[in-house]
Amino acid sequence: MKKLVIFFCLLAAWQANAQVTIAYCKFGGGCKLYQTNYSYAQVDGMLAYLGAFEKSKGILVFFKNKQNQDIHYPDNKRSPRQLHEYFGGKGEPNIAKGAIAPFQETIQPESGNWEALTEAPTTQNCPAQLESSLKSAAGLRSGNKNFKKPFSPDELFPNTPWLTTGPNKYRAIILPETQPAFKTIYEFEVVSPKLIKGTSLTVVQMSTQGAACSMKTNFTFKHKN
Repeated sequence: MKKLVIFFCLLAAWQANAQVTIAYCKFGGGCKLYQTNYSYAQVDGMLAYLGAFEKSKGILVFFKNKQNQDIHYPDNKRSPRQLHEYFGGKGEPNIAKGAIAPFQETIQPESGNWEALTEAPTTQNCPAQLESSLKSAAGLRSGNKNFKKPFSPDELFPNTPWLTTGPNKYRAIILPETQPAFKTIYEFEVVSPKLIKGTSLTVVQMSTQGAACSMKTNFTFKHKN
């Protein structure tokens, strides 16, 4: 009985600190699985699952449906092998490290001098002082970019773990453990070798008001010929 109690205590501790496994699946082709550096709480906040993913755990699945739409959902019923076989794969799938999945359709941005352009941000429910502070922290960096092959977002946004959410589409979240009421979600798409478009969304839950303060900024990276 004592050993069983210890086992469940260890299991609970592991789940609390567990990292999310993601699967990029294709009907008839199985799944490619990756172990990410993200916690369940981070992915929950990034994809707006409203606490459901953190509670139920499972594997985060990305795939295209029959209408060619990009779909994602948490699968808490299938093991990696069962998921792989459900999408048409065979045997036990390999689970690699990381979360930047290579797609056949991946566009490789050209290395060189890139200019970062930001539109005027839109804000909701933000006090003037906080709004000013958020705007001053929203800058993106222009300059020379030397992109890896295959492409990784690290050169655009250093020290940020990313998820590939579809061909040429990437998403990340900054969710400081010391400031649980503060989060920023970045999302962008590589449109062409010389153009990248995206948005950043910062949300601050104010203790003095019910509605959260939010600031959304559209941005563009353009290669300078």
